Amino acid sequence: MSESRTGDAVQQILRLLAERLDSWLEGDELAFETVGEALEEARFGADEVQSAILVLRSLLGELPDRIETAFETVPGDRTLRVPSAEERESLSPEAWGALLDLRRKGSLSGGQFERVLEALGTCGVRPVGVDLALEVATRVALHGDDPGAQEVPHGEFDIAH
Repeated sequence: MSESRTGDAVQQILRLLAERLDSWLEGDELAFETVGEALEEARFGADEVQSAILVLRSLLGELPDRIETAFETVPGDRTLRVPSAEERESLSPEAWGALLDLRRKGSLSGGQFERVLEALGTCGVRPVGVDLALEVATRVALHGDDPGAQEVPHGEFDIAH
């Protein structure tokens, strides 16, 4: 299944749940009785439903410590990135938002985004602020996919990527 289909499916599932909540608020006591049928009718797979559940849980900060995924490669361009518990603790919300914005705008590829997160996770600064996040993102973006660029120097310590 394509990553575009999965992202669209997650949005459709969340839209379906929102519509059911609206109906329930308007007095339809049976609004949730047919959710399962609607999911089957739309032919959503278990992975897509699980992805929607993870999105909802991430909004509540209730993700399990370890999430197993079927991805063995870098997430695609339209993939919704959910931070791990460690990432949530190591980056300030502003830094995370700035990186997501760079990713959304296409300034960072999926691989570059992951390298930035890896570099920031090992730099020793907690929580990482916007300035450091943008500096590392800029250096990773400028190096591109150059395998010779193994380290991104920063101040008194080196940030490996």
